[in-house]
Amino acid sequence: MNRTSKAKVFVHSDRQWEEICVGYVQIVHTDGVSFIRGILEKELKQCPNIVKFCHMNTGRNEWCINLRVNPEITYEQQGDNIISWEEIDQKLEIAISFIDCRYSSEFWNQLQNSRRNFRYDDPESTYPIIPSQQNLEAVQLWISDNPDLIIQKLTTDPHCTFLEELTKIFQDAEAQQHQHTLEQLHYVIRNLIYLKNLNVLKRLLSDKFYMTLFGIMEYHSEYRGPQRVSYRNFLTSELKFHLITELNPEIMEKIHFNYRLSYLKDSVMAYYLYLQDPIYYQFNFYIIENNKQILESLLLNHKEQFEEFLINFIDNLELNCKFINEFFLSFKQFLQIQSLNDAFVSCIGKADLLRVLFSKTLEIQQQQLCFTTLQLTIMIANSNSQYFQEFLKQNQELFWQSMETLLLSNMTTLNSMIIDIIQYICQNQAILGQGIDWLMRCFKQRLNSSAIASLQEIVQLICQQQKTFSQELIILSNHILDILDQQIKLTIKDKFMIMPTLKHFKYLCTSNYSQIVKPYCESFIKISTSQKIFGVLEGQIRDIIKYIKSNTTLSQYIVIQVRILNLQDHSLYAKLVQQYSYVRIEDGQKTRMQMEDLKYYEKDDSEEQALQQQQQTIQLIRQDIRLNFSKIVRKRNDEDEDEDEVKVRESQPKGIIFRDNCFKRIKTDDDDDDEN
Repeated sequence: MNRTSKAKVFVHSDRQWEEICVGYVQIVHTDGVSFIRGILEKELKQCPNIVKFCHMNTGRNEWCINLRVNPEITYEQQGDNIISWEEIDQKLEIAISFIDCRYSSEFWNQLQNSRRNFRYDDPESTYPIIPSQQNLEAVQLWISDNPDLIIQKLTTDPHCTFLEELTKIFQDAEAQQHQHTLEQLHYVIRNLIYLKNLNVLKRLLSDKFYMTLFGIMEYHSEYRGPQRVSYRNFLTSELKFHLITELNPEIMEKIHFNYRLSYLKDSVMAYYLYLQDPIYYQFNFYIIENNKQILESLLLNHKEQFEEFLINFIDNLELNCKFINEFFLSFKQFLQIQSLNDAFVSCIGKADLLRVLFSKTLEIQQQQLCFTTLQLTIMIANSNSQYFQEFLKQNQELFWQSMETLLLSNMTTLNSMIIDIIQYICQNQAILGQGIDWLMRCFKQRLNSSAIASLQEIVQLICQQQKTFSQELIILSNHILDILDQQIKLTIKDKFMIMPTLKHFKYLCTSNYSQIVKPYCESFIKISTSQKIFGVLEGQIRDIIKYIKSNTTLSQYIVIQVRILNLQDHSLYAKLVQQYSYVRIEDGQKTRMQMEDLKYYEKDDSEEQALQQQQQTIQLIRQDIRLNFSKIVRKRNDEDEDEDEVKVRESQPKGIIFRDNCFKRIKTDDDDDDEN
């Protein structure tokens, strides 16, 4: 029983109104028929014509009135809380005075719908429930139980009655700070969103209602207090829409809809919208379809306006760069369509935009401008290689000078884009020479750690693409490895400069050209045994030594250098030195190993000394493999050995595990190394 539905029932008799009872009055639908039914609380005067007592199955409630809604009767609304009418059959005038004015309005709306003989299965009827502050829970259930019906109602009602009422309720509840009502509204809106209907979403995100939607979405049950996010404040104060060219109203509506839906998906609903949720894919589908139509309109129907915008690009550089970056993000995938790609490249070519942007980057190294320049270059190179090669041919000096400037700048966020562009260029044999010449010039400059990391990756990519190492690639590799020699001379080592060099050292160790690293082995050994090397660098060094062990020639050379530096007892190299100190017995005699063509150890003819050395070696091996029985917990089979080692090391699960509404990352052994 809803306490807000409390009302007094009056009957007009003897030319005056008499109060006959007090009860709780509501509209009840039974078998397709609607009744005005009141549950008696207190009877003041008997009126047999309308008062009917009927015990209900639950509780002690009794009906005070139970009058069928008659479409032939004229019901009148008087003031804010009185509804009156005349019962034709009984020739009585009846009035109901509600205590709550808001419930009176809700009752009136339901009464009008009932007069139209509403049935739930009748598509021509109006809303069965008009939202009010008192019935939001019922509205939620109705949306869930009748999705097709509410979709039909919302999309065909020209007056948007349902959403208009929700807006009024929201405004009143927010003004009164009625938290419970606001939270109920939140779930009503969520139920509407989860209908996953495009036309319903268009209504919700239309210019008229989108602020109401985002306002209601602020009142999630867990967003209480000062931490509540104000989506409306962002949309009104921080967000500004810029019109770059005139488009027809339909396309403009799609642009606004896409942004609002993206904001709803990525920001507003991110708290509870997981990636595998079907509605997530549905939202993306709507956005992608709209983006395709927007791009077609821009490049095909408004091509001249778009060209004019690109020609005047420099006039408002900061704003236009933001637009182009957003353009790439939204429309990049559709440029695979030939007609759209041709139109886009035509617009770029007519405005000569690539040349303009590269020229501007030489004047000012503004990050937004540089990002836009590289982004556009990547898009053109991937979508129209012929146009890009022609641009390089005509603007060779400008392009490479700009790329060098960007590489040597401190804008590290651009490095991955620079690598992508140079990698694309070096895949083309016709312009590979330009890329190598550019790399040679870059190594002559004063390089920072970011630049050397990018150059190392580029050189390695070129080496992988080429079947043989040319003289130029050997020179470029030497430039990278020279950093080891430079760093060994410094008291304080720069690990960010050493890391890319170690990566290239490791790559060369695994190639057929490992002899390139020989002149740098001494510097590598000194750095690897430095007391200040730890964490990620140590991991790289151990990987390099592992690969060296698989290369006999290089291993022997490293052992010689280790012995010269008197580091044969160092933990990193002790096993390697031991492995290559002797060779197998030949012709019944044990001989010392000959270290390639640089140096060899003298042969020891003394059998007694050889026997002593052999016994010492055996003793060392026994100590190395000695078992600690206190740590053995069960007998293991040989086949289970590797698996058991993993289980001992990983006493806790890796990765991400679920806890109470949060994600918690469990650290791994590698993470501990990184933190060191």
